[in-house]
Amino acid sequence: MATRSLLNSPSPVLTGLVLLSGVSLAACRDAVDQRAEEPALAVATTITWDSKSQMKQIASTRGCDSWTPTWAPDGNLYTAYGDCRPKGAPQKLGMGFGRLSGSTGYGITFTPVPTGDPLNWDDAAAGAGAEALGDGPASEKPAGMLHVDGRLWYWIRNIAPGAGTGVRLKFSNNYNTSSPDFTWASWSIPEVGYASFVQFGQGYAGGPAGYAYAVIPMRSGTTGNVSNSAYDLIPAFGLMRGSRSSLRYRSNWKFFCGTASVPAWCDRPGSAKSILVVADKKFAPRAGMSWNPGLGKFMLSLVYDPTPSTTGDSPRFFGALMVLTSANPWGPWETVFSSGSTWPGGSTSVCDPTGWGAGERADIPTKYMSGDGKTFYLFSSGADCLSIARGVLQTP
Repeated sequence: MATRSLLNSPSPVLTGLVLLSGVSLAACRDAVDQRAEEPALAVATTITWDSKSQMKQIASTRGCDSWTPTWAPDGNLYTAYGDCRPKGAPQKLGMGFGRLSGSTGYGITFTPVPTGDPLNWDDAAAGAGAEALGDGPASEKPAGMLHVDGRLWYWIRNIAPGAGTGVRLKFSNNYNTSSPDFTWASWSIPEVGYASFVQFGQGYAGGPAGYAYAVIPMRSGTTGNVSNSAYDLIPAFGLMRGSRSSLRYRSNWKFFCGTASVPAWCDRPGSAKSILVVADKKFAPRAGMSWNPGLGKFMLSLVYDPTPSTTGDSPRFFGALMVLTSANPWGPWETVFSSGSTWPGGSTSVCDPTGWGAGERADIPTKYMSGDGKTFYLFSSGADCLSIARGVLQTP
């Protein structure tokens, strides 16, 4: 993957240090330079992570990144992966599809699954598959995956050839077969560079009855300043919402354009407002968000550049980690962990020895959350393979 710098039922408002996601409601009209208030970064609660010797790295996934786990009704996690050559593939893939199985977070095994024509490893663009060839922007790449209402939905990025911009949906009705087929939605969103589905329970259990959500990157807190790149570092994130009546129609997708206290949804990306802004941070544009029922909060996992003055330092080897929580997917947010430097740091003998960073994206799968929500597992591409770390939320 090419990089640029780091990578080329309403609830009470949370106490502590929070973020308001906008200063006024602009309904569906564009606003002029309305910026979100930033969160203070002091940590009200924190996460204790296992030692590196306890963390798990899957050796068979060495070289692979872009994991997008979602919990399906058959008990497995299904995921995309990128930029590696899994067993059985004749060459390195820019994008592929696979299954993560295991009853515990540290007990995961990965199985690549061929899609569409099992002999065609480049059939995402024009066929029924989800494989693509090519490095960086030259290939379609994964963004987000979600099982809901009997289908597996897949946001695919790098839709504009060679430009690394735009997202488009593909979906499968037979995702758990030996060679599943995927169908394109007839539209794309060129203004959005990355869209990461918000995860709920198994088969979307516990999710809202009417909607599915996706986190998107924004170039600033200015209204409408959505980023169309999956590679440019950004200080802010926004949110999209799709109607479960049919996610495959563009008219059913809206952009968050309200505030944390008065959420609203608009048709146009030009009306989008941020849900989080941290002006002095350079985040990877690839967020992970999951609902934690034990805590009654969403968990937002972000990777950032701890040394933004340097260039070419991949997040897989040098990225820092931030985790925030909120009662709503649009905030306000409370910071519960920020590493401040490369996380977990150091090197590894299992995956790439260059270094062990937070990955270009991090997720906390709902399958492996404890009943009280305080223990969970973070999945990332740290050290350029599937890396897993157990965390425990400590409260005052």
